Formats: sequence, structure tokens, C-alpha cells
Amino acid sequence: MTLNKRFITTFINSVVFTITLITNAQSNIKFERITTSEGLSQSDINCIYQDNDGFMWFGTFDGLNKYDGYKFDYYVPNPNNNNSISSNIVFTISGDTKGNLWIGTTGGGLNKLNKKTETFTRNYHIESDSTTIDSDIIRVVFVDNKDRVWVATDKGVNLLINETPEGKMIFKRLELPFNKIIKTIYQDKTGTIWFSATEKLFELVETNDGAFKFKKLNYRPDVPNTTISYLGEDKKGNLLIGTSKGLFVKSLKHKKRKARHILKNPVKSLVIDNDNHYWVGTNNGVLQYELNDKGRQLVKENRFTYDPVNPNSLSKNLVNILYKDKTGIIWIGTNGGGVNKVNPKKKQFLHVKKTSSPNSLSYDKIRALFEDSLGNIWIGTEGGGLNLLPKSEIGTYTNFKKFEKVLRGFALQEVEINNRKKLLIGDGNKRGLYMLDIEDAINKPNTKVELLLETTNSVFSILKDADNTIWVGTYNGGVYRMVKNDKGTYNVSEFTNNPENKYSISNNIIRYIYQDSKGNIWFATGDGLSKLEYNELLEEDPMFDVYKTNKQDANSISHNYIMPIYEHSSGDIYIGTFGGGLNRYMPPRNGSPEKFIRYYQKDGLANNVVKSILEDHLGHIWVSTNKGLSKFNPENQTFKNYDVNDGLQDNEFQELAGLKLSSGALMFGGINGFNVFTPSQINDNVLPSETIISNFSIFNEIVKVGKIYNKTVVLDSAIAYKKHLNLAYDQNSFTIEFTGLHYEAPLKNKFTYKLEGYDKNWVTSTSNNRFANYTNISPGNYTFKVKSSNSDGVWDATPSTLSLYIAPPFWKTNFAYFIYTLFTIGLLLAFRKYTIIGTTRKHQLELDQLEKEQKEELQKIKLEFFTNISHEFRTPLTLIKGPLDYLLTSNTTKDNEVVQEQAQIMLKNTNYLLRLVNQLLDFRKINQGKMRLVIRNTEIINFIKDIGEPFQFIAHKQDIDFNIKSPHKSIKAWFDHDALEKITKNLLSNAFKFTPAGGEVTINILKETETQQNDTTDFVVIEVKNTGIGISKDDIENIFERFYTKKNKKRNNDFQNGAGIGLAFTKNLINFHQGTIKVESEPNETTTFIVKLPQRKTAYEKIPEISIKEKNESDFLVRSSEQESFAIQLNDEITDSQISSSRSKLPVLLVVDDNKDIRNFIKRALGESYKVLEASNGAEGLEIANKSIPNIILTDVIMPVMDGIELCNVLKSQNETSHIPVIMLTAKSSNESEIEGLKIGADGYMKKPFDINILKLKLSNILKYREGLKKKFNREITLQPEEVTVTSLDEKFLKKAIEIVEKHMMNTDFNVELLVKEMGLSRSNLYVKFKELTGLSSSAFIRNIRLKRAVQLLEQSNFSVKEIMYMTGFNTSSYFSQCFKKQFGMLPREYVKKIKAEKAKASQ
Repeated sequence: MTLNKRFITTFINSVVFTITLITNAQSNIKFERITTSEGLSQSDINCIYQDNDGFMWFGTFDGLNKYDGYKFDYYVPNPNNNNSISSNIVFTISGDTKGNLWIGTTGGGLNKLNKKTETFTRNYHIESDSTTIDSDIIRVVFVDNKDRVWVATDKGVNLLINETPEGKMIFKRLELPFNKIIKTIYQDKTGTIWFSATEKLFELVETNDGAFKFKKLNYRPDVPNTTISYLGEDKKGNLLIGTSKGLFVKSLKHKKRKARHILKNPVKSLVIDNDNHYWVGTNNGVLQYELNDKGRQLVKENRFTYDPVNPNSLSKNLVNILYKDKTGIIWIGTNGGGVNKVNPKKKQFLHVKKTSSPNSLSYDKIRALFEDSLGNIWIGTEGGGLNLLPKSEIGTYTNFKKFEKVLRGFALQEVEINNRKKLLIGDGNKRGLYMLDIEDAINKPNTKVELLLETTNSVFSILKDADNTIWVGTYNGGVYRMVKNDKGTYNVSEFTNNPENKYSISNNIIRYIYQDSKGNIWFATGDGLSKLEYNELLEEDPMFDVYKTNKQDANSISHNYIMPIYEHSSGDIYIGTFGGGLNRYMPPRNGSPEKFIRYYQKDGLANNVVKSILEDHLGHIWVSTNKGLSKFNPENQTFKNYDVNDGLQDNEFQELAGLKLSSGALMFGGINGFNVFTPSQINDNVLPSETIISNFSIFNEIVKVGKIYNKTVVLDSAIAYKKHLNLAYDQNSFTIEFTGLHYEAPLKNKFTYKLEGYDKNWVTSTSNNRFANYTNISPGNYTFKVKSSNSDGVWDATPSTLSLYIAPPFWKTNFAYFIYTLFTIGLLLAFRKYTIIGTTRKHQLELDQLEKEQKEELQKIKLEFFTNISHEFRTPLTLIKGPLDYLLTSNTTKDNEVVQEQAQIMLKNTNYLLRLVNQLLDFRKINQGKMRLVIRNTEIINFIKDIGEPFQFIAHKQDIDFNIKSPHKSIKAWFDHDALEKITKNLLSNAFKFTPAGGEVTINILKETETQQNDTTDFVVIEVKNTGIGISKDDIENIFERFYTKKNKKRNNDFQNGAGIGLAFTKNLINFHQGTIKVESEPNETTTFIVKLPQRKTAYEKIPEISIKEKNESDFLVRSSEQESFAIQLNDEITDSQISSSRSKLPVLLVVDDNKDIRNFIKRALGESYKVLEASNGAEGLEIANKSIPNIILTDVIMPVMDGIELCNVLKSQNETSHIPVIMLTAKSSNESEIEGLKIGADGYMKKPFDINILKLKLSNILKYREGLKKKFNREITLQPEEVTVTSLDEKFLKKAIEIVEKHMMNTDFNVELLVKEMGLSRSNLYVKFKELTGLSSSAFIRNIRLKRAVQLLEQSNFSVKEIMYMTGFNTSSYFSQCFKKQFGMLPREYVKKIKAEKAKASQ
């Protein structure tokens, strides 16, 4: 019986509280302001309309606005576009069933908006055309249920009766029986159309012949003679008439009945919401009414006006228009305040916060909520004191009493002390537990706050358990237990964490204390969840059970920082954590062990920081977090989340600020006040969102309707109305934008989309990302689908779709594949045909190929033969030429004319033969790709004059007039000196050869510029012209062929008959120089060879065979075409210099001693003069010596692994190290080891202890001695290896090296690499060996031996300098002279003169 009474009492309280809350919630309605800050074009709203797609339209004084809940598109006049709206002042909007909008403007006539094409059709009044509207000032546009368009202007009523194919609209002007302006047009449910004018109401009657008559409704004296501003209908089908004197109801069924006056306040605009509340717009805000019980009178519920301190109030009081959309949301258009949106069915989260009222809540940051046994609500704030809301004020939440002595109320609890109800208070700003007399606090103005318990830290949680024991949790001070004794006072015990006791409480930060239905007490701490079993509660040293997270155990608690604890009616305990989400503790059941089930943000929880937990009457768990409220259904384990868009005080709630009232209502405190609500009143909006595809972009550019992209129109109508889209292959990167038309809380709407044929799964996005982006989509057919949900997760059942076809490029079309197929078949047929033909010709082709290969092989053999024989000719030619030179210059034959004449003939032919041999060799180099050119920027006129100087003697001798001319004083050009010298000499030799006595040979040097395809090239032109027999046309065609000669009796006999390679070689050389040569000839008159060479260096760049050298480069005086040997020497020297740079500049001393102190001492003493290397035994020393090749080695005799004697023996027996001086150190006093060391080649011996100065001197003397030997090698012309070596192994090494160089003395290609191979040493070791023995690098050693042999030949033979040059491996006189002078301080010819002078002096 007692249980039933309690249930009935709770039920009644719940119903009363719900009614009170609903009433209060109505007065707490929030208005959402939509102004120019959100994109509205202007703040004066004249009209509002929702089209059949769901978009909202607003008419303003600055254009027409379209709104989708997220952004605005607005339309204003464009003087350059006749398809734009005609006026900025939009006064009225209506829509037909075809989706067109009809817009009436003030002064701009009527506009029809075709939403598919996004174009406006303008309709103006034309004075001379009676089929147009009668005025451009439109008052009302109305579309009836027959899709007829009625247009009321300031002069009358117009009916649209036809629209021509050209788009011209035909209107019929109706005659009015009165001279009044139409204010409103309305069609009731029966189809009757009503017109209201000033003080008049008319019913439109259509006659049988299609005519229209206005029937005046005689309502007097029912309705006073006043302005009618509104016509509508109530839910019973009665006509509502809004006037300046109130609202009247007229029965349409019983028209003879009088109109009832149900509201006396002026009515400017009116809507009836889905709960039959009347919302009335006035010049002073919005009024909300409901019908009384009898339904005969409107009773005022609320008045909504502008409040400057409340952003959720009406934006302006002057209301122009009210409009209810399809979902029941009311839109309010104001004058100067933009649009206001209010949802009468919005979730009833009552929001209570501090206001300007002195009796409002004291502070908005809530830390504690508590309902005492008398039904009063206590609210602790963080910084604003303690608030008391008496039971009588619950529901209004407007009259709070404040206690400022408690600045930060963090914990509240009620106890009874001495038969008085006391409120226990934990103040976060003070230490200790305080109490307040509840009854005194309600009835007396100044109630004292008394200290009940002193604590070391602030009190954060309080619990009075089932046995009236008080548990006090502190921040970092542990927990206090207060057990009441017989005296009426408390025995206090304190429990803190003891790391040494695993049964102590887990942490001293106590955030919350909770007792479950079994009597167990749970403690939320900063490091784990602690529990006291009921039988442990009064123990002197109770044993706590501790739960902590375990990363290896998924059934452990998720986080160690615990916040709220709540026991569900099922017996499960829910635990909130500070970052680890929500935990559900499942006690042991049916043999299953206890466990925790974790719920995170990824599982649907609003946020992983849980602040409070409560249970509603249906068993749902409500959780406050940092991101709103979550409602958890334990049966299906799903979450439903709510945020600030649903009416919450803020998304962030405060720690442990949650309370379930005795009425069943829930309260949650946050940073902006608190919310109170009845869970049964929080219902989902079941109306789905309407999904629209709103924009389409290609490569991030929005595609406009009718705009041409790449010669095609992509959109011929708005994308929202397109079902299919064709795209070109280069339009395959696109973005599809979409919107969800549901205005309750648009920011909570969600979207999911999929491009079938591309996306495998549906992609979910939020309202902040209302677009799908695709790039580089392959050609083919695709279908894009998108659907949206409303703010409560109700999804659109029919997604919007758009099929897309991306055309392939031409080469991937079916036609292209057809062509490919035909082409393939054709190829196969042709292959078959020509295979047969080929089979018959194959043998012939093989024969032709064989013949060709034989010719090429023969040509190759001929060239190889000429080349080989030319090489063989050079040596005997040298031996022939040398004696001839001697005969011509010898005193014994100088006066013998016969000998001189014959010798001159022999010399001339020898020189010619030598030149021919050299040309053959150069010719082979060009053919084999071994020719190299080095070009420099040089003055070319003087260069050619220098080459022509020797020909002046021939010209004079043969009576030929020879001239070199140029119109330019100077021409700088880039060319290879040697190449141009050979070209010029060949052409001059040819010219003189065929010029008779008395003839002329002329060289003209010119500049020429050619332009091809905007590219200008400068050339130097060299013309070699001679008079004579000329060249026939047949000969001109073959003149540049190899081995082509033609006998001619008229040629100059002073020149030998050619071998046929001169001009061929010249042409190849010019081509190699990127130039051209041609010949012009008039028989028996003149012949001209014209050579054109590029003047600029750009013509030679990026050609591997051509090097470009500047003036300052060191080899400037050396002509590249003669410098194979020089290049070899240069490469050798570069490699040697790299080896040299890698070695230390100081002499390298290797110290080998097993005593580290001795090594350190020697290193410190000699470190400035030597680079000191260290080794601890002979084996290590040998390894370092082989690797580093030191200049000198200092070694101990007695050492582990390998002693000094063995080390010295190995070093002196290796070619690589035999030259290295070795000084031995020993502690032995006998001479035996010294003798043994000296026998095997040791260079010195010192006994320990030694004087460091003597050691320095000995080392220095040995190195100086070696330097002296090196200088001797370089200074002496004739020298035997034993004269500069210390060991027999070094002597053998040097002899072998000299023999190898002697063997290859005449080989110009001999270099260091060949020497390395024959010597059997590495390149670096050979370099070091030569450097230590001779002071020369490897390349310098070869050159030194050759130059010494050259000196010997100059002194001991009668060979000319040039012959000796060839005999010693040099092939250019300039390089030979350069090296000779560097070695001996004078040129070879000067050395010869010196020898002759010495011999002459000796003979005297």
C-alpha cells in the first residue's frame, strides 16, 4: 500500500512538473536570427515563401533571397541581362505547381522565375497594350489551386490567361466594383477565392460563360469598418479575418451567422502552429495565443519582443510577415531585423542562466546540484556563491536566493543534526566541511554558514550512506569517515593512499563518492576506482578493492581518472572517466566474472570526457560531456546525442553537476547555466530532410546554367532538376554540392553519398562538408546518390540521384576501336601478302647484304692497310728526312750543286709523303670518331694571313699573284686552330697546284648572317679563288670523294699528283667543324672553294667531340688536334695530383711500439713536424704501412705478435715498402740485434733510453739524405739506378721502370696506366714509390726519362730536333719544347746551339 502511494505521488509530481515545464518552456522559446551577417542581402523582409522543393525565399528592398539553411543565393537586377529580376524591391512571392516562382515588385512589374533555367521573365505594364498588367506596382501575387496566377496591383486585379510560345504573357484585367487597393487574396478549402480591400471583403464568383464577378460579403455589424490585413482559415474550416481591430471568425458553412470577435489586439500577420497556437505579428513583437476551453476566445500565452541582452530574443519588434513552413517552423520577417526562425516543437530543454534580473541565477558556471527533502533545489556555482530555488518557484526558475559566503559550492548533501535539517557544503575555495540550516535559509535573511569539520584540503564530494555515516572526499587529502556517536557528535577517521598497502584507497584525489543498492561504497579517484564492501564500511582499517586500467585486458576499466558513478536499475554500475569514455560495470552473474564494457566516442558517445550520469524513468542513461548530452539505451547499446542546436546551455557541461529531481525531471549544469527537462518530452523530429543536389563544379569552377565550357553547354537547366549529365573526357574532375532542406537544426544534419561505379561504400559527411569531390574519373557511366538526415538522424528515404556519362577521348571511342580493328586486319593482310613477296626476295636481299658487307669489309681493309702502312712509313721517313737535312746543311755538301739539287727534290717528296701520311691518320680518326676539336675565340684574319705567309714564296717563284683580302679590319670567331690550318693549307695547295704562271690566287674573308625559322646564325666565309683550267661539272660532283683523282696535263708541275684524299679529308674536317664547303667553277676561267664556319660558340655547345676553351686556360698555345700525347700526360698529371692531395703535407712517421706511453711521448714531441701514425705491434704496423705508405718508420725491436726485426724484414722485401727508411729502437745493450737489423736493411738504430733531440736529428738527416738522392736523379742526365737507391730491391724497381719506359720510348700512347700494368703495382703505390725514390710523380717520371734520352740524342747523334721529338714519344714540337724548357731551362734548339758552341770551342 505504501509503495502504491509513493508511486502515485511521484506520478502526480511528474505530471505537474511536466505541465509547469512545458508552460515555462513556451515562454523560454528561442528565436534564431538570420541577418545580413549570415548572408541575407538586406534586413527589411517584405514577404516569405517556401517553394515545392523546400527552399525558403525572402523578398527584401535589395533583391530576392534564396536560403537552404546554410547559405544564401540572392538575385538583383543586372542592366546587362534581360533575364535577371526587374527590380530590387520584392513585395510578394508565390509559386505554381510547375515549380515557377511569381515575384511581384514595387515599380518593376511582375517577374516569373524559371528555377530550372534560373532565368527571369519580366512583365511590365504597357499603356498601349491591354493584355499586359495594369500597373508595375504589385501588391499581391496569388496562384490558386487551378494554377491560375492572380496579380493585384495598385490599380486593380489581373489574371494570367495565356502564355505564347515566344514567352509573352496575356493578362485579363478584371473590373472591380470598388475603387480600393487589394490587400490580400485567399482561397479556402472549398475553392472559393477571397479578396480583401480597405474595409471590404469580396468573394469571387465565376459565371458559366467564364466571366468573374466580385460578390461583396455583407458582414456588418459583425466586423467593424476597418482595414483587413489578413485572411486565413482555422482548423475547423472557418474564415479568419485579421483587422486593425482584432481577429474575427466567420463560419463558411453557416454564412448567416455573425462573425465572432475572438481577439481584440490588431492583427498584421498570423499563422497557426501544429499545436493550434495562434502566432500574431504586430508592430510591437509577436503574440502567442491559444483558444480557451470553449474554443471561442483566444487567451494570451506569451509576448515575444526584442531584448538587447538576449541574443535568442526577437531581433526587432516591427513584424512584417509570419510564415509556417512544411515542417511547422515559423519564419518571422521583420522591418530592419532580418528573418527570425522559431520551432514551436523544439526539444524542451529549459535553459536557466543569469540574466539582468536581480533574482536570477547568480552565476552561469554550475558545479553542484542538490534537491533537499523539502523539495528545494540548491545550486552551487564556481565563483557566484550558493543559490536556493524554493520549491514554490520550481517551474519558473526566476526567483533565486543567494548565499555569497559560499563562493564555490562544489559538493552538497543533507543530514539531520539535533533534529534540524542541515545542508553540508564543500567549498572549493576553502578547507573544511561547512553546514547551513535549511529551514533558516528559507525563512531568514542572514543564515550563518558554520564549520562542521576541519580538513587539510578542499572538499569535492560528500555522501551520507544508508547508515547515516558521512563520507567526505577531498582534493588530494584522501577521504574522511564521520560516524555519529551516542553524544550526537562524530567520530572522524581519515583514509589516504599508502603505496605500501595495496588495500588502501587508490589515490588521495576523491572526485565522487557513491553507495550502490548493496550498500557498497564506490570512490572515484584521480588514479583508479576504489570500492569498500558493505562489511568493511566501519572497520578501523578497511580494505579497499581497486580497479585500474590494464592495456592487455579489454575487460578492465578504460581510464584511471574517474568522475561520476551511477547504479542503473538493472544493477549495472556506470562509471564516467576523464578522457576514457563511459564504462559499464557488470557484476559477477551466473558464474561469469565481473567485467567492464567500454563505450567511446567512436561507439556514438558525444565525447570521451564524461561529466555526469543520470537515469530516466524509461531506463535510459543520460550522460553529460564536453560535447553535449548523450542518451544511452542499455538494451540496444546505442547513443542519441544532443548539442547546443537542440537548446542546450552549451556543448560543455560541468563536472558532477547532475541531478534527478523527485518529479523525474533531469538537471545538468554547465558553463552557461543549467538545463532542466522531462525526458519524455524530448522527442525526435520524424520529418525527414529533403535532399537536393545544389551545385556542380568542374575543376573547382561552378558550372552555370547555359554557360559554354569547351564549346559545349554542360548544364541546360539547374543541376537540381537534372537526372543525367554528359561530360567530356577532359571534364572528369568534378565536385557535386548538395544540401538537406530541414531547418530545425541544419548544422546537425548529416549526409551520405556514393558514386556508383567508383565508390565501393557510402561516404558520410557533416553539414560543414556538403560536397563530394572526384578527380580523374575514368570514362564510363556512373550514378551519384546522396541522402541527408535531419537533426535527429531521420534519413531521407529516397536519395537524390544524378547519372553521369564521361565520354572517352576520340582514340578510345567505339569508332576508333573499329578503325583499329580494320587497321589491324589490313596489317595482317599486308603482312601475309608481303610475307609471300618477302620470301621470294629474302634470298636476293641476303645476297645484297652479303655483297654490301663485303664492300664495307674491303673498304675497312683498305683503310686499315693505309693506316698501318702510314704508321710504318713514319719511321723510315724520319730516317730519310734526317740525313737529307744533314746533307743540305753539311759543310761538305753545301757547295755541291748537284747534291743540293737532288737532295732538295728528295726532301720535297719526303715532306709531301709525310704530310700525306699524317692526313691519312687524321682521316682515320674522323671516320672512327676519335677526332677531337678544341675551339677558342681568336682573330681569324691574321690567323689565315700567318698560314698563307709560306705560300708567298711559292707564288713569287711561280709568278702567281697571291692575295688575302677582307672588307673587315678584324673578325673574332670560335674555331680550332689546327683544323683551320689544315683546311686552309689543303685548299691553298690545291689552288696553287692548278694555277698557271701569271695567274691569281685570292683568299676572301667575309661575314655572313643566315635566318631560318626565327633563328639567326652568324658565319665566317672563307673563299679560296684561283684562275686556271677550272673544274668540269662532272668532276665537281666527285671532287670530294675519297681517292678520286683526275690527271691533267695543265696542272702545276711543282706539285705532286694527289692521292685523292686531300679534299675528302678537308670536307670531313669542315663538317666536323659544323661548317659547309662548296665549289664554283667556270672552265678555263676561275675556281672558287667557299667555306662557311659558324662564328659563335653556341653552334658548338653540347657537342661531345668539341671542347670550348677560354683564353685564360693553360693549354691555350697547344693545338688540340695534335695533342693526343698531351692529353695523356694531362690526364696522368691530374690523377697524380689527386693522389698527392690525399696525402699529408707533413712527412708521415709510423711509430710501432707496444708501450703506449712511449708512442704518446713520441707523438707529442714530433707532432708539429710529422703526421704520426701509431701501431702497438709489428703486425698492426705492417698493415698500416701497406695502407698508408709512410715516409719513415720508427719501430721497437721486441714486441708481441710480430717483432721489429720481422717487421723490417717484411717491409724491405716488398716492392711497395722497400724504399721506406726504418729506424729501430731497442732496450738491449748487445750489438747482435743491431747487426741483425742493419743486415736486413734498417736505416738506423737507437738504444733506449734515447734522447728525443738526437732522434729528431736522425730522422731529419735520413729524410734530407733521401731528398738529396731525388735531386741527383733529376739533375744528372746519365744516371744509373744504383746511384739513387738505398736497397737492392729499390734498384731493381727503378731499373725495371726505366727499361719499360725505354721499351715504349717512341709510343706516344704510352702512359702511367700501361706502366702500372707492367710494374705490377697499384697506381697510388707506384706514385708514392716514385715520389720517395726520385721526387717525381709517375707521369713526371716517364717524361723525365724521355727528356733525358732526348738530351742524349741531341748530344750524341745528328738527328734533327723534330726527329728526336718523335723518337722520344712526343708528337708535337710545341709540347716537346715546353717540357724540355721546364726540365733543362732552355728550348731544344738553344740546347743544340749550346752543344755546337761547346764542340767548336773544344776543337779550337
